[in-house]
Amino acid sequence: MRLLGPSTPLALTCVALALAACPSAADDEPPVATAGDEIGDTDDESSEDADTETGSSDSSSEESTEESTEETSEEESTGTGECEVDTDMDGVNDCDDACPEDPEQWTDADEDGVCDEVLDECPEDPEGWADTNDDGLCDGDDDADGDGILNGEEMIYGEDCAVSNPNKADSDNDGIPDPEDLYPLDPFPVFILFRNDLGTIDMVLSNGDGTFQDPIEIGDPFGGNADNPAYRYLGFAISDWNNDGRVDFLAIGDADPADPDNLRDLWWFDRVNNPDTVSQRLIDPELDRGIFGTTADMDNDDLVDLVALQQNKPNYISEAWLYSYTNQGNVETTNCAYSDDPANPEDCLFVRQLAVDITAWANGQWIVRHSADAVDVNGDDFRDIVLIRHSSGGNSSIPVTLLSGNGDGTLQAPGAALFTHNQSGQSPANSMVFADFDNDGIGDLQLGLDDDGDAGSMWFYPGIVNGGNYSWNVGGAFESFDLNPSNEANNGGEGTGVTASAKTFDFDFDGNMDVMVGYNTQTPWAAPSQTVYLSGNGDGTFAPAEVVRVFPDSTFGQAFQIPKRICQPFDIGD
Repeated sequence: MRLLGPSTPLALTCVALALAACPSAADDEPPVATAGDEIGDTDDESSEDADTETGSSDSSSEESTEESTEETSEEESTGTGECEVDTDMDGVNDCDDACPEDPEQWTDADEDGVCDEVLDECPEDPEGWADTNDDGLCDGDDDADGDGILNGEEMIYGEDCAVSNPNKADSDNDGIPDPEDLYPLDPFPVFILFRNDLGTIDMVLSNGDGTFQDPIEIGDPFGGNADNPAYRYLGFAISDWNNDGRVDFLAIGDADPADPDNLRDLWWFDRVNNPDTVSQRLIDPELDRGIFGTTADMDNDDLVDLVALQQNKPNYISEAWLYSYTNQGNVETTNCAYSDDPANPEDCLFVRQLAVDITAWANGQWIVRHSADAVDVNGDDFRDIVLIRHSSGGNSSIPVTLLSGNGDGTLQAPGAALFTHNQSGQSPANSMVFADFDNDGIGDLQLGLDDDGDAGSMWFYPGIVNGGNYSWNVGGAFESFDLNPSNEANNGGEGTGVTASAKTFDFDFDGNMDVMVGYNTQTPWAAPSQTVYLSGNGDGTFAPAEVVRVFPDSTFGQAFQIPKRICQPFDIGD
């Protein structure tokens, strides 16, 4: 369990939650190939005088030395040194006094910085010091609202990856108890965003039961420029960017989507007053690359960050890097998207840094993909990213490797493949999602969705723990769903169901993780398209797909985004 990071506003836990008591408180950058998927001199005379003076006082010097020695010996024997100072005159010398300026306290048994005699009501608990209800438990170990979540856990992004009010079982009064609410401080329903071709954004609100409302148009049309009807909002990153416990989102707008080299706009949208009413703020009108990709807290400061792929790919990939964009917590005031200077002199929203060079892994490959989710796979409390590659555009095997997070926005270089997918009649993979899909308390992996092999199939890799080590049970993998069940062995390729859009969320709040995915329905690469929702059965499989939206004339069925939490629960049995 991690305490709130240094940049997490105390207002979130002390003011917004109305608690009764709270503590006080790049030089050689790789080329850009794509816009983004993106003491002084001694005076001689003085020295001679000093030597003469010293020479004339040898005897007195010796006497002085003897006296000094005697004084030192006496001091040592009588114990009147530095450690005998007693600043607060409480009878305990400062060296042994945990509170040397407080005459009423001198002990701190649990070394939590709060002395035991008066202030620490939980002297054996380093995580707390207050016991306001005198039940013998520190307040953090109480459950004031009886919701099953301890007070201390409610105030931090801990095991449940959520902050809530320890004094209310339903913090946001939305009718969903905090233990079941993925956003317990947000009273509004979760939503999905879709790209449209009208110069606005389609928002689809969830009913919380696996069904969804009709789309609502939001956003200033054409980026607020009616003279530019070509303007489109192209992509979204939904999370909690201002760290207030509520869902908001970033969007990229483009004045000319047909020009891959023009600068783009970065916008921030926040919901106000109503679930479908948003405020819109332009952060930067000169965004020069794509910054969306993985959405998670990559530097452990309790602010959500981004990781994006940058590559050179004239045909096959020659070079590739992952860059992290670490959130500076100023989305409400900043006027620039990112800075390459760690000092961030312009106070940009993100600080950009090289997370890892993956050229050795990617060189000569057809496709490299990184997971949109980042979870702690190796148990070091740093979030990790999974990386896959395609050697060709055909029915190729898919090596899967792990990029271990360092907890500072960087990642360790990829090593050998952990396992290889598509070696036994499966399909290549474009989508990767993480969650505990079989409800055994251990995180799992879903991998698949290509046009080759068993086109449109997704495969479930159960998480297992052996000898305290987490891994995936490759031998126990099975097909979890199939978007194209009529094509079980399309070795020639070009089957429908290929997509990198799969995302996981519990849309019906039944405790089982669901999947939403968009794909083209008649041919793999062209319209029409649709977005479907698959309700999780809690055993790694899913109920039949239910259509959320249909796009007869576009591929926008794949151009959607769902909320990404600052951290995602992923238990590895530790």
